[in-house]
Amino acid sequence: MQNNLLEETQVIISKGWSARIRPPTQPWNRRLIFLLHGWTGDENIMWIFARKLPVNCYIIAPRGPLLCPDGGYAWAIPEKDKRPDIDTYLEHCHGLLERLVGWIPEIVPDIRLDAIGFSQGAAMAYSMCLAAKLGKVAPLAGYIPPGLEEKLVGLDLSNLKCFIAHNSDDNLVPIEESRRAVDLLSSRGAAVQYCENKGGHKVSTACFNALDAFLSD
Repeated sequence: MQNNLLEETQVIISKGWSARIRPPTQPWNRRLIFLLHGWTGDENIMWIFARKLPVNCYIIAPRGPLLCPDGGYAWAIPEKDKRPDIDTYLEHCHGLLERLVGWIPEIVPDIRLDAIGFSQGAAMAYSMCLAAKLGKVAPLAGYIPPGLEEKLVGLDLSNLKCFIAHNSDDNLVPIEESRRAVDLLSSRGAAVQYCENKGGHKVSTACFNALDAFLSD
């Protein structure tokens, strides 16, 4: 399935940033979905999450702008085991938005933006809630960037729909991160759907199916 999807895509560079893009195969509904990879990922790794996405929207899988010390790419580099803060992620969220017109020349002002992020990409997805007016966001097996909670004070997220998934036996990112995110986003008015399962640092089959349903419209 992923290989078939990749055959429908092309890699485009905008202001020095690469992204793999699948244009809509039916008339465009002015919806764009970001696929945001995690630590050591790239523009190819996230397409498994696009297997059932609507065919009338753009899908963009950008490559993180930073080289990972472990290989691949990243959105932020931890220092002395300290997670990068929200400002680092916001800088790259704004970088994505600034490059949209280079990736999609026919971009329109009233475009609907959605985002799916896995692990460190989930931290990017949380940050995108501050950088843009998202319709739907799906942070998967991720964490809240330090400083995000303070920036959400007084912010109304009642127009945001959120799907958060995490496995309770994740040994890389603690499950408490997503449980806290559910409470935090709900307190700001977001409609939050939460899926918790087992299976380590990945998305379980049950949560995958729920994610597909969440993103179907």
